[in-house]
Amino acid sequence: MAGAAALQAENPEGFRLLSSHAARFEYAGSSGVRLQAKRPMIELGPDGELICIRFNNRSLAPTVDVPFAEMGAYYAAYRRFAELIEDPSFEVTFKLEPGQAFIVDNTRVMHARKAFSGTGKRWLQGCYADKDGLLSTLAAIEHGFKEAAE
Repeated sequence: MAGAAALQAENPEGFRLLSSHAARFEYAGSSGVRLQAKRPMIELGPDGELICIRFNNRSLAPTVDVPFAEMGAYYAAYRRFAELIEDPSFEVTFKLEPGQAFIVDNTRVMHARKAFSGTGKRWLQGCYADKDGLLSTLAAIEHGFKEAAE
């Protein structure tokens, strides 16, 4: 994500804090649904590759996994990351036409919807799938195409 790269270039220490300390996220929904996660906001692989972004200001739980001495810098980096996420220069916008689908890797692409004008009709169906299952299906389809071509 470009916003994370911008934060890393601008504030390497803030980037380090957001990628090395766990953030806690909690959501309590209807019917006894309670979702919890404890992972860094910016997750890196062993080689430093960006693996995942976790940013949801509505479900961020109290920050208790950051040493007190680093808390001020952590929150400053969090605020700056939030500003970068909202920066229109990092935005890609488009309008889907009826019948079109949009598939997002929910851990690599920040996504949202613009305000609805109130005219016309709007219908959005969300569907969540685990990445391993999707990649398995895509590999099977690709394998089928290769077999058909042979």
